[in-house]
Amino acid sequence: MGAAQGRLFGALLQFLKRRSCTQTVVSSADQAGGVRNASCMISDRFLNGSIHLSGSPRDRLWTLQGLRILIVDDFAQMRTMLREMLVSSGADDIESVKNGEEALEAMSRRKPDIVLCDYNLGDGKDGQQVLEEAREHDWLPYSCIFILITAENTLEMVMGVVEHEPDAYLTKPFTRVVLQQRLRRLQEKKRRFAEIAHAVEHGEFMRACLLCDKAIASGDRYRFDLMRIKGDALLRAGDFAAAEKHYQHVLALRELPWAQLGLGRSLCQLGRWTDAVQVLEQAIKAKENFVAAHDWLARAQQALGKLGEAEQTLQRAVKLSPKNLRRQKALGDTALQNGHLEVAEQAFSQVLREGRNSIFGSPSDYGAMSRIYLAGDQADKAERVLGRMHRSYQRADPALQLKMAVVDGHVHAALGHEEESKAAMHTALKLFEHSPESLDREEAMSLAETCLVNGDNEAAAGLIQHVVRANHEDDAMLARAQDMFARVGLAEEGQKIIAAERKRLIQLNNEAVQLAKDGELKASVGMLLKAAHAMPDNVAINLNAAQSLLMLMQQEQCNWRMLRQAQDLLRRTQATGAGKRRHGKLMALAQSMEKTLQ
Repeated sequence: MGAAQGRLFGALLQFLKRRSCTQTVVSSADQAGGVRNASCMISDRFLNGSIHLSGSPRDRLWTLQGLRILIVDDFAQMRTMLREMLVSSGADDIESVKNGEEALEAMSRRKPDIVLCDYNLGDGKDGQQVLEEAREHDWLPYSCIFILITAENTLEMVMGVVEHEPDAYLTKPFTRVVLQQRLRRLQEKKRRFAEIAHAVEHGEFMRACLLCDKAIASGDRYRFDLMRIKGDALLRAGDFAAAEKHYQHVLALRELPWAQLGLGRSLCQLGRWTDAVQVLEQAIKAKENFVAAHDWLARAQQALGKLGEAEQTLQRAVKLSPKNLRRQKALGDTALQNGHLEVAEQAFSQVLREGRNSIFGSPSDYGAMSRIYLAGDQADKAERVLGRMHRSYQRADPALQLKMAVVDGHVHAALGHEEESKAAMHTALKLFEHSPESLDREEAMSLAETCLVNGDNEAAAGLIQHVVRANHEDDAMLARAQDMFARVGLAEEGQKIIAAERKRLIQLNNEAVQLAKDGELKASVGMLLKAAHAMPDNVAINLNAAQSLLMLMQQEQCNWRMLRQAQDLLRRTQATGAGKRRHGKLMALAQSMEKTLQ
């Protein structure tokens, strides 16, 4: 480890020691900020309980009695020691497990109040992967305290902890008193933010912002924590203009890294990529190990067409924190676009290694690695990757089997294995009939291309129609689909298919909009909600459905059910360009209506 890296490592360890005592409630797996997605239920038993150190009459009230506690450690002796510490503090509901899979099963079955999880759990998932998967499935309510325990102090482990933000981090050995102090401090802070977190978890972002404003105005000692939560709530609500204004206000008070990141994210969401690059570069200059800022900077650089700079940014981030699968995938994809096959191979090698035990691993990762080898004329390696994929997913469910079949069909077609490609294609098409939502846009496009190569033009047309239904205003995607048909000599046929599907969707949209203009709002809402249910990824349909609902609420009495419906439509919509500005206006209207219902 070099001198500079050693200094960074030492600073990170000091940061973690301070942070585990004063952890902010804001956390997320991708460090995008925000009160973590969690169960809507907050344990009143936990938040209203009293935890004090033993000693004085007040301190003798301290107890863990009645709290659901989960211990995760691969060593029986450590499990026993932790159990004894907890029992001596009154704990009477303790479950102990020895690995990550058992921990996740326990959390899915019964949400815990406290989790004490070792970082190194032997073979299988490590503690960091347990934490990110539990959060992804919403098995950790806000009230739950998650503490990572480790004897390791490697740079890779430390950066992983910084990124995934457990509530606390304990280094072995530690005493019962240290554990008690940590639990008490964490519970006190969680209790302080419980009402705000409850609002966020229920999607009541405007109410969360109002509660933050009220607490800040009262002179609350956690005012910057409250400002951070408010900014995250605005981002999650999709009110990016308000978020930009909020973060600028915070930065005028104090230069805080999370506020710089929030401002950069707001600018990215508003499509102001050049401004975002400037803000995020300043954030990284102030804090060189700010990996989340690197991620958003790379996105902005890619949007500006600066793929070389984006690759360099991601390489720096990966060097700081190599265990983040999404970042490694982004680096691999960007390097492949730039023709840097060695960098792409290294990135996806890490993805395949870590992905075996991560919820973010996918058969498509093996497809990406195969494409890298094919680009480098290494057909034998590309074929061996398929074997690795099948060994890794021996117990795959139908959704994963579909993704595997898509990869098999595409790679075998590229290798010239016609029979194997057709067999995989037929398997994929059969599975696709039952769960079309299992494929993302890129996977559906890949399967369509395999169908065209194998002469099944009808199946390819159906897949392209499926893609167009969700993306009929995405000109870049439509051009890719058109080019796919052109490469197999079917340019005219492809143009007709794409144009017909696009025309049908535009006509549906126009009919619903006209109904709204004619005052038949209920009929318009009904038509658009039905279309949104059938096409949940279509931006225009979702925005029009939300707008019709809001217009109906303005005409009739506003109610929570309709407001929640409109907000759900807006939250699931990833708008771009002009749609982003319209999305922001509709979010602002929805929030003003929410305010009237408070």
